[in-house]
Amino acid sequence: METELPSPSNSQTGASVPLPDLRQRSLELLEFPRVRERLAQHTTLHLARELAQSLAPAYDPETVARLQQETSEACALLSQVGDVDLSGCPDVRPLLQRAARGGVLSGEELLKVQQAMEVVVRARGSVRGLASRTSLLRGLVRNIPDLRRVGQEIASQITASGEVADDASPYLGLLRNQSRAAYQRATEALNRLAQSPLGQAVLQDSFVTVRGGRLVLPVKAEMRERLPGIVHDISDSGATLFIEPFSTVRLCNAWRELVLEEEQESLRVLRALSTMVGRHHQEILQGLELAARLDLALAKARLARSQGGVAPQAAERGARNVRLEQGRHPLLKGEVVPVTLHLPPDRPVLVITGPNTGGKTVAMKTLGLLALMHQAGLHLPASPATRLPVFDGIYADIGDQQDIEQSLSTFSSHMRNIVQVLSLATGHSLVLLDELGTSTDPEEGSALAKAILSHLAERGVATVATTHHRNVAAFAGEHSGMGNASVDLDPVTLRPTYRVTMGLPGRSYAMEVSDRIGLSQNVLQRARELMDPAHLRTEALLVDLQREQQAARARSQEAEAAGVRAQELAQELERRVEELSDRQGQLLDETRHDLQARAQEVLARLRRAEAAAAWGEPRGAQVQGAREEVAQVQRQLRGRPWHPTPPGPGRPSLRAGDLVQVGGLGLVGQVLSPPDGRGRVEVRVGQARLSLDAGQLRKRGEAPAQPEVPVRVTLSPDNQLTGPEPDLDLRGLRVQEALEQLDRFLDQALARGRTRVRVVHGRGSGALRQAIWRHLSTHAAARSYAAAEPERGGEGATVVDLA
Repeated sequence: METELPSPSNSQTGASVPLPDLRQRSLELLEFPRVRERLAQHTTLHLARELAQSLAPAYDPETVARLQQETSEACALLSQVGDVDLSGCPDVRPLLQRAARGGVLSGEELLKVQQAMEVVVRARGSVRGLASRTSLLRGLVRNIPDLRRVGQEIASQITASGEVADDASPYLGLLRNQSRAAYQRATEALNRLAQSPLGQAVLQDSFVTVRGGRLVLPVKAEMRERLPGIVHDISDSGATLFIEPFSTVRLCNAWRELVLEEEQESLRVLRALSTMVGRHHQEILQGLELAARLDLALAKARLARSQGGVAPQAAERGARNVRLEQGRHPLLKGEVVPVTLHLPPDRPVLVITGPNTGGKTVAMKTLGLLALMHQAGLHLPASPATRLPVFDGIYADIGDQQDIEQSLSTFSSHMRNIVQVLSLATGHSLVLLDELGTSTDPEEGSALAKAILSHLAERGVATVATTHHRNVAAFAGEHSGMGNASVDLDPVTLRPTYRVTMGLPGRSYAMEVSDRIGLSQNVLQRARELMDPAHLRTEALLVDLQREQQAARARSQEAEAAGVRAQELAQELERRVEELSDRQGQLLDETRHDLQARAQEVLARLRRAEAAAAWGEPRGAQVQGAREEVAQVQRQLRGRPWHPTPPGPGRPSLRAGDLVQVGGLGLVGQVLSPPDGRGRVEVRVGQARLSLDAGQLRKRGEAPAQPEVPVRVTLSPDNQLTGPEPDLDLRGLRVQEALEQLDRFLDQALARGRTRVRVVHGRGSGALRQAIWRHLSTHAAARSYAAAEPERGGEGATVVDLA
């Protein structure tokens, strides 16, 4: 039977708060706007910054999954090709709107439009040739219109300084040449006049200037009658008149007519370009918006990189299991203590108790803020084991919300908010209630807190509440739908640890803190005498439980540290085995090459000796000696194991429990599992577990097996090049041999019309994979390449798309 609580009404709560307003208030209480600002700092484009500043959580699983995938793809893009340069894009939306209305843009404004389109073009090509795991981003940029022709038109007619280019029209260059010549004729005439005796007498300065678009001379005011002409301007002091002499009016008119013609021709070019921009303004806007969405996804990836964010595990649709593992509040500075909170479906309500400033509210706000970030498509600063459902609403009542304007006390404000939350929350919502039941009579406040929590638990609403009421925590411990958690102080320093302990109610530490700050011992003793004996027994029990938990936590940390050390040792041993194997192969290759060179030299001597014998020279002994030397080198070449021998049917199979020797290191271990499909064997050496290639092992007591002929991949139409995605297995080969096989394989695949192939190289040390990727990056047949999907080999294989 659900606890009945009143529904909100105007008479009870004042003006009702609509759902969007309640969600917005919760966003502010959980400080989501500060996360928006941090995200905005990682954007490049103006429009992307606006998108970041208006970012809001989604509340349906499909949208949240798409947003999270976009961020994951952006992270993959950054790791594969580095950051995408979208800088240098001014905000041209007002210019586009003016051009669409028929306005004429200046050369500088058209240049800004062209710069913006260059950025859109860069965005359009940013994810080409990348792996299929960027499919959403590729689909996004695929919709960006191809605006290269518009940008090229502007660039070809507007110079870098924003002027109309001389060759923008057939007449503009000619008009400018004529205008310059006319200007020169007029200024030469004026300069001659200025240098004449008359000019020396009447001019303030002997220079030519322009006033009102006319060429003038600066004449002393008292000498104006001596130089007939048109007055175009006067100085501020009135001492100088700027006069166009009548003798140069015709020359100046000729210059001005050409200037006006030039301006008209330039205006015609600007109008034509502006019309083109207006005609394509919707496409340009679409390109800018899609580039901004790409920039926003990249900003999310940059933010995730800066705070160590990961994609949380996807919860099943309708799932209500809340599992926050090692979550860190993204806005706290310094070293942040991670928070772990679990709200299973059968116990959806969690009550956190503990001392003031102990971290109760921070823990609750961490969950709320990370849930908002998850639903906004942001990766979380938390463990990858974190699993959050998609909530249909996230509602918070946090802090002192006394409303002076409406004459509401702190308690009334809290209750008004809680009534609204209860009316909206469903079994798929998240509710966060801070200091539930405070700011009123403790008895009534705790009773209300119990009823509210019971109501939420019976409706299955995921809820985290903080409280100081011990009886509320006790009630939660007895209720089948609730659980307890606590935050503590360090028992020695009495400073907050900010650690959350699941399953245990917290202590207030009121006596300890009062003692530390100097309260009289008589008063403290009297306070203890006045306390309920049952409360004292509970306190003592909690102290014992906390000590046991601290000891268990210390043991767990020691065991974890030992496990990390053992893992590091195992990795170091594996690395040394791989290095030794590689060095062994390198030395064998060098020896083989030396012997082959020696054989070639001896063969050359043999041919020379035989040629000499054919001319009758007595060199039979030399011939015979050379032949014996060649035979000796050939025996050496045949008798050495030039390549590690891969496991084959002719070798004894390894079984769990076999004792083996790790070749080259003198280590003895025990096989834990037989070779897997990649020929890797789990071996225990001392306390370390190693994953080694079976070719590096031999059973204890066996003599080294005679080397078999190294396995080589043979390309033929009947094996590798059949099936929907042909395979080439290069495991066990040296780098040079593998690359030679790869070249032949790609050539045959192209000849047979294949568009995609898979190359299997194994994981190992990664050296072979890196060499293959470097080779593919310059190979004419490889259009793109990436690691295979997990079910097709993951990092142990590479999928190549052919040109």
